[in-house]
Amino acid sequence: MCGALMGRYSQRAEQDELRSRMRAMGMAHSQIVVELARRYQLRPRAAHRHAHGWTLQQAADRINAYTARTGLDPEGIASMTAPRLSELEKWPDLPRRRPTPQVLAVLAEVYGTGIRDLIDLDDRQQMPQADLLLITGTSASRDSAVEAESPSPRAPDVAVETDAKGDLSRRDASSEAQITRPAAPTARGRRHADTSTSGESGEGVIDVDRRDFVAATATALAFGRETPRHIDPALIDYFDQQLEGHYRADMMLGPHELIGTVTAQHTLISTLMTTARGKTRLGLLRSSTAYASLIGWLYQDAGDLSAASAWRGTALEAAQRSQDRDLVAYALLNHASVRMDLADGLGVLDLCSAALTDSRRLSPKVRIIGLQQQAHGASLLGDRATVDSVLDQAAPLVADCEDGLPWGNASRRTPAYLEVQRATCYGRLGLGPAAVNLWNQVLTTTPPHARRDRGVYLARQATAYAQAGDPERAVEIGRLAVDLAWETRSVRLRRELTELRQATRPWARTAIGRDIDEILDPLKET
Repeated sequence: MCGALMGRYSQRAEQDELRSRMRAMGMAHSQIVVELARRYQLRPRAAHRHAHGWTLQQAADRINAYTARTGLDPEGIASMTAPRLSELEKWPDLPRRRPTPQVLAVLAEVYGTGIRDLIDLDDRQQMPQADLLLITGTSASRDSAVEAESPSPRAPDVAVETDAKGDLSRRDASSEAQITRPAAPTARGRRHADTSTSGESGEGVIDVDRRDFVAATATALAFGRETPRHIDPALIDYFDQQLEGHYRADMMLGPHELIGTVTAQHTLISTLMTTARGKTRLGLLRSSTAYASLIGWLYQDAGDLSAASAWRGTALEAAQRSQDRDLVAYALLNHASVRMDLADGLGVLDLCSAALTDSRRLSPKVRIIGLQQQAHGASLLGDRATVDSVLDQAAPLVADCEDGLPWGNASRRTPAYLEVQRATCYGRLGLGPAAVNLWNQVLTTTPPHARRDRGVYLARQATAYAQAGDPERAVEIGRLAVDLAWETRSVRLRRELTELRQATRPWARTAIGRDIDEILDPLKET
């Protein structure tokens, strides 16, 4: 078993090196796909994943993020798992799970390629004709391919539906059971740059735009969901209760174990929203905002700022549709937290200013979030006076932030919340002694079950000790933080430990530096 794991690790490292070398030589992503497929005998779907450098789980996470963000859930794609993706890559050699056109369209969006680039000859020989018609927008005959040269070819007059197993089947469009739905978009005449499609059976084949295809097939699969039906308002309370539990679990576990669970619940909320009406619909939109915000945070904590930003956008859209002033401001401030992780102080302050417009009409807890984000933005710009001013303004509001809603409650849920923010800002400003005093206070109030938060605080405290000229204490506390980094797998915590290494550079050639290398170097290998 150990040998097999080492073999996989060695091959992944080899592939990483090959990708980097090809990119350095100016080679295109498509060329990397071809080379990986040739060297490692990869099927097209696996080759595209490896070309991005993603594991099966990383790719599945991105697929789930895309489908949830866009409101798509054809054939349960929003709950993609690593084993399922592996089966899709190996079909038809492993005949358990066939990649349908809808699945291929989503994979093409996530991988940034064309739908037809994800299938090869083996796939084509085993796929139903209806699937091939949807994928290529044309029949396999040469005559039909020539006809497809016209600017706006007409989509085949075939209705497509799924059977009980999720397989696509053709129905005559004149069937009595025919279901009326929007027509699929026409092909846009985009051709592949290579000449491999000009062979005997593929001459002039036009590839349907994948975004149009996703939209069209989603409509076909979701046509029955648009009929209004009664959704019990009690479900909103259920989702609220679940959300509070997810926040507690995040403090204990970190992001990785929760992303799939919370994303699946957001998908369910999105499905219910399509049929709910009135106050129930608005309530579900508020729940959607809260869940999308949490998912954005989980990805942010996991170090995937691209996915985090996308989920922040999903949350902002739902907030605006919910017509809830507090939620709109909350969603904007969550965007500001991403800008903070990007060290964009001005961007943070811009978003805070937009969120806090007419702040008197906002709830106390949203104003607290806005003020503490302003403090972080100011600290990135080296402005201690503003840091102290806005945090002082937030302090009287903490006692009034209980509103019974499950989102945005960090100021209530986190002991010494504002002291945490001030200590963090002081550390960023290089005010080591002041930060040390605050972290000493904070850590006495941090509950033992808040494993990830405790690890982050310890890492920041260790950095503050180094800034204050006490490297021995920094190493001692840094060891405790590293243990929690291994336990929680929080990228945010690992990023804080990188700051500790930076702060201890003056002692790099001493025993202190060797100790720091000893405790931090293993983290770089994972």
